[in-house]
Amino acid sequence: MLNLSYFCEVEKFCQHIEKLLAQHDYVVVPNLGGFVVQQQSAQLLSDQITPPVAIVGFNPLMHHADGLLAIEIARSKKITYRLAMEYIEKEVDCVKTHLNSFGNISIGNLGILTQNEEGIYLFSPNTKADFLPQNFGLTNLYISIKDKTSVTQNKKITIILPSSKIYKYVAAAMLIFGLFFVSPRLSDMRQTDYAGLATMTFDNTTERSTTSETSTKAILKDKETEETIPQITKNFHVVVASLRTQKSAGKFCDELIKNNFDEAHVLPPIKTYRIAIQSFSDKEEAIRYMENLRKTDSRYETAWVLCNK
Repeated sequence: MLNLSYFCEVEKFCQHIEKLLAQHDYVVVPNLGGFVVQQQSAQLLSDQITPPVAIVGFNPLMHHADGLLAIEIARSKKITYRLAMEYIEKEVDCVKTHLNSFGNISIGNLGILTQNEEGIYLFSPNTKADFLPQNFGLTNLYISIKDKTSVTQNKKITIILPSSKIYKYVAAAMLIFGLFFVSPRLSDMRQTDYAGLATMTFDNTTERSTTSETSTKAILKDKETEETIPQITKNFHVVVASLRTQKSAGKFCDELIKNNFDEAHVLPPIKTYRIAIQSFSDKEEAIRYMENLRKTDSRYETAWVLCNK
């Protein structure tokens, strides 16, 4: 396999992706695809139990830039956002050139990216993604089964555990062996509560009827006025944090509002809860705000622009 380090920085380029995957669930490489962290369950084999691990998958349809990779490169290399985008474009061209010539390329510690005869990208992930924090300290659990000749004797199962890591496998082992004894029948007991209905008394007077009709007309008029006002959609969000729980995201958002960032809000969750400090309808305006925020406030030097189109 050809080494591209002489005229490209593919190896260093991949290190930025690995660093982001250790902090986020996915990273989009513009005009190439998205690398996504996927959880693989523990497996019970004939002589061992493999622990639950995280691996990296690839989706060629995720090729629209969300700004996260460019911001990381700009911060690491201490260059502008636009220069970082140019750097990404150059490295992606190097990867595609190598794929067209040789059919495959090593994407750092992520895995091997190949291109078939139809030009479709296929990805073979590295089974040992040690750069992901979810995989730190995990090893296989080996099982030794000894059969006795006597029918009355039960099978003896000996589990050999690394002494320093025994507590990490207790929960996984109990779960796996418990599956053999738990009945598959599940009872879904649901109880429906009905709200009480309170009786209402109506006073049939001319004065109140007239007042009610006037109020109804005013409300209908206000609704018609609201419907004629065009709604501006803000699809570009300047994200300053990504948290795992809604409670922690809400507290962080409240702190931003106390610091005079009145438009701060929590975006709809996609595995994590992202906090937008401000949203815009124009992409260029969102990028200018993000770059100015990173320069003027060191607390938000990792801010990035998310597009929800």
